[in-house]
Amino acid sequence: MTGIRIETAGFIFTKAMKKIYKLFVSGLFAVSIFDTTRCFSQFTDLHFGNYSVGFKYVYQLDKTREWLPSPFDSADKQKTTFRPLRIAIWYPAEREGGELMKFKNYINPEAPDIYYGKLNDVMNTYDMWSYNGMFDKNKTTINSLLNLNTNSIYNAKEKTGKYPLVLYCCGWFSRSPDNALMAEYLASHGYVVITVPQLGTGSTTFDFKVTEDRIITQVQDLQFALNYAVTLNNVDKNKIASAGFSIGGIVQLWLSQQDERIKALVALDASFMFKEWAELSKKGIQKTKRNFPILSLYRGNEKLKANINTEFFKNLSWANKALIEIPKATHGEFSDEAYLYAKVNYPWKHTQYNTLREATNCYQSVIKSAEAFLNFIFSSKDDAARLEEEMQKISDNLHLIYLK
Repeated sequence: MTGIRIETAGFIFTKAMKKIYKLFVSGLFAVSIFDTTRCFSQFTDLHFGNYSVGFKYVYQLDKTREWLPSPFDSADKQKTTFRPLRIAIWYPAEREGGELMKFKNYINPEAPDIYYGKLNDVMNTYDMWSYNGMFDKNKTTINSLLNLNTNSIYNAKEKTGKYPLVLYCCGWFSRSPDNALMAEYLASHGYVVITVPQLGTGSTTFDFKVTEDRIITQVQDLQFALNYAVTLNNVDKNKIASAGFSIGGIVQLWLSQQDERIKALVALDASFMFKEWAELSKKGIQKTKRNFPILSLYRGNEKLKANINTEFFKNLSWANKALIEIPKATHGEFSDEAYLYAKVNYPWKHTQYNTLREATNCYQSVIKSAEAFLNFIFSSKDDAARLEEEMQKISDNLHLIYLK
């Protein structure tokens, strides 16, 4: 079985929060420990929920900012320079049948007009560059990837109701469908998940340098997406969490401090856990919230732990913090890399750190740990009580470390 190690640090708990956190600790492992003898390539340990999963792209213009330099030649008649946003939305849908989307529909969607078409062209170019690098430009494998069935039905009818919202931020210039499996899984369990791609500050080039102004740009893009999301009929505006992978963890740490609507944060091997990013991470923290719940999941691979520094996270005195190490995990296991390797049956490149089976198991633990945390944040007392009763049965098998 896959082991998970927990540390709790610096908690300033109310009586109610202590009770809720206890329920989370007991409930987390019931959904994140699983039998590794199952068929990992099909991810059978991820039991999707009772909802069908709908997906759609929504295109919006942020008219408070510009997208420069213009992606059009001077001879073009296109005059718009407002910043375009492509908002991806996964949501609980009615079970009315419908054909599952292909993976290529995430990467190469149709645009409503020529301006958004330029946006799609930019993102498609980068996405395909990334996937070609991942799979060594193997045309057969890339074709298999593009034609994979997803778990989503495009533009499916929304399931009536109000659902918690998860605002996701990918890693620095990660592929735009990054962690789509996690989004699909959460939507099947009654969450709306939205994200926007890492578009950067310019329209025609990608600059991979991480700077304060580039992080602020992504914060602004996500906040624009959040402003749109809260207008949706199926979103519960009182139940909003953020999640971020890698540099996206810093982005969401900053945004969660600036926006009172965000009630919790899930950090997926966030860069604020790395020594070289600690100083930059501090710049966007305003300490405007108290007792703010943060779950930080981080790599536990023994060969890659030298760069981990938990002190920054532990010193976030304004937050209620859960720190969880996932053994054998590398950075990629907090995104969808191993899942895609397994689905297209491509030889795993990172055997110096773990096997593909171990990597996919780690990724499943990440997804289900995130779900458990979100459930504990947003569940009613009755639901939490039932969860505690079921989960206490395995508590003796867990290795819990409390740091006071």
